[in-house]
Amino acid sequence: MSETTRSSGAGGRESGAPRSKGQSVRTCCIYLAATVGLICAVASWGVGGTIISAVVVGMSTAVVASSMWGADGKSEVPRILRVTFAGALITPAAVGLIAVFKFAGVLVVVALAVTTPALTARFPRRHAKGDPPARHLEPATPAVPPTPSTDGPADDAARELGSLDDQALCLAWRRSFRLLETAPSAAIRLSIVDQRQKYLDELQRRSPEGLTAWLASGARASGNPFPYVEDARRRAS
Repeated sequence: MSETTRSSGAGGRESGAPRSKGQSVRTCCIYLAATVGLICAVASWGVGGTIISAVVVGMSTAVVASSMWGADGKSEVPRILRVTFAGALITPAAVGLIAVFKFAGVLVVVALAVTTPALTARFPRRHAKGDPPARHLEPATPAVPPTPSTDGPADDAARELGSLDDQALCLAWRRSFRLLETAPSAAIRLSIVDQRQKYLDELQRRSPEGLTAWLASGARASGNPFPYVEDARRRAS
């Protein structure tokens, strides 16, 4: 393992401890504020009023949570229950704090709200001065482009073009056009284009007159140069 990897892993462990400690303190503050807020709510509205408000808020929260995560299936049921339970307790507690402590209660509720992980996670965390930015380690093995499942230009390149007769060479040229149309990636298309150039070079070597006549006739990428090559050979003989 490289020094970069080791130092990066160590840095992650060191920074994780203060973060988990901070989360524990924040959680304790939330529990304490929720308990005090519920006591204030009971003192303001009585036990019955507090229970009714908790049930109403919980039902509303359950409807909203179900509309957001219900489509994901049973795996999201615990999450929906947690959000519903939290909404049913925290909302009356927050209102109770504000009702009893007025402006001070507002400050406590706002301070706890803006420091919750659900909100702070939406903002990028700035690095402390002097801390190096996190490094993204590149994979050790480079990605290999997929190879076509059918016979491609690699098979044709393995054969000596000189061993093919004119008809087979022209047939390979036409088949390569179909392979070019169905190539799954840019790398494979470039390979096919390179192979097609080799076919043209071989046709030029064998029958320059036939290839010139075919090109002059308005040759298409999928066309068949064999009749022109054969005609030029007949005239030459």
